[in-house]
Amino acid sequence: MKKFSLLVSEMRVKQWTKNLLVFAASLFNGSLFSQEKFSASLCIFIVFCFASSGIYIINDIFDLEKDKHNPQKSHRPIASGNISIKSALICSLILLLSSEILSFMLNQSCFYLITSYVLINILYTVKLKQIVIIDVMIIAYGFTARAICGAEASNVEMTTWFILCVMFLSLFLALEKRRHELIEFQESRIIKAREVIKQYSIELIDQMISIVTSSLVICYALFTMDSSTRNNQYMSLTIPIVIYGIFYYLYIVHVKHKGGTPDEALY
Repeated sequence: MKKFSLLVSEMRVKQWTKNLLVFAASLFNGSLFSQEKFSASLCIFIVFCFASSGIYIINDIFDLEKDKHNPQKSHRPIASGNISIKSALICSLILLLSSEILSFMLNQSCFYLITSYVLINILYTVKLKQIVIIDVMIIAYGFTARAICGAEASNVEMTTWFILCVMFLSLFLALEKRRHELIEFQESRIIKAREVIKQYSIELIDQMISIVTSSLVICYALFTMDSSTRNNQYMSLTIPIVIYGIFYYLYIVHVKHKGGTPDEALY
């Protein structure tokens, strides 16, 4: 029982909140509470929970030595030695295989998206997370894949503006996380940071955040106007709420100095 609870802890169940993005297309389409579409979205949510947890475990295996020296990550079951690498790897393979089988049972598009998500994230774990800018773009791809897969699973029409909104929001969160990590490194609160963090500067990240934030607001405004002609004429009234949310998140990161864990900061 203790080993099982340690494996669950290693799966980072708290971060499954990221996978709620699969419900976004149905939510904005107004069909979320349709039993058929909700069931399909729920299935793909479970698929991404399995896939993401499998990737987390592989990532922790590769980062074992680095995590041992990190005050925040050293308590994780693999880094602390409470779970063997063999047990963790078997658990990861079971989770990834389950996600592939379930996605194949849903439809072909979901299977291809999940497969690409898994392969790209494995490449990210092995090499790509050490390449500046590419690292945040792959994080953004992961969130975008969730949203597209949710739409494909529930057979909901997507607009280009919807995909761009998800992409820019993901980039926004990824860049804010990198900014937080860079500040921690510069203030010597991280004993050993990843090499890619050292390749960024606060000035560069702030410029990229400005570009992404502007693009996000513009794309969301165009998305609501496009939606209003087909679904809801009052959709554009949500623009001030979204702008407030973005500004408040900036306040949390830049004034409160939070943002190392975007899911917690968003909550």
